Amino acid sequence: MINYLYIFIFLTIAVPSSFSRIITTVDPPSSYTVDGISKQTGITLFSQDYDNKIGINIGYQQIIFFRGKFNLYAGAEFMLGKKAESRIAFHSTYIMPSFLLRDNLALSMRFGMTQINTDQSNFNLDMGILVSLGLEYKVSDDILLGFDYCFYDVRDKAVTDISGFNPPLISNISGDNILNEAIDMDLSYAKFGFSIIYGFEINNKKEKRL
Repeated sequence: MINYLYIFIFLTIAVPSSFSRIITTVDPPSSYTVDGISKQTGITLFSQDYDNKIGINIGYQQIIFFRGKFNLYAGAEFMLGKKAESRIAFHSTYIMPSFLLRDNLALSMRFGMTQINTDQSNFNLDMGILVSLGLEYKVSDDILLGFDYCFYDVRDKAVTDISGFNPPLISNISGDNILNEAIDMDLSYAKFGFSIIYGFEINNKKEKRL
């Protein structure tokens, strides 16, 4: 994940821009799902849902391209740990195209990479992708309110021995067959988010900012 942050920092320095944003997002309680799929047969051997509590994300975005009703941002997001059976968070870097629908309303989409951070040492899942779709409403020149649906997907982590795993990844699973064959472990997480977005100028250059 550090490499992606370096890339993001390089982009924000290399591409001249006069407008940046800080985003604070609140996530309602939700859940993530862990699936174990047999590498030999392709059959799902287990699927487990884990509820987590309300969460907070802190993000930063810098505009890297702007033209009329279209803006393109580079962004990074730090998620505070969401308490479930194991504390879990997704730290992400992404690009975000934004399309102005009307003077005070914009449609945004995010595409990027995410890394799982957890307090469980043998979680055995690491990097994945994120995609999101959202709306932003301009309250003033500096403040916007946002609402989005975001999906994280970490797939195809090959695991050959799960007998030593601890909860939450392996719990309440019946049968001995899953301990004797290799699996692909996948994690998916979908959430809604409600954001307060603060935009600020770096210099006097003017551009379309929603």
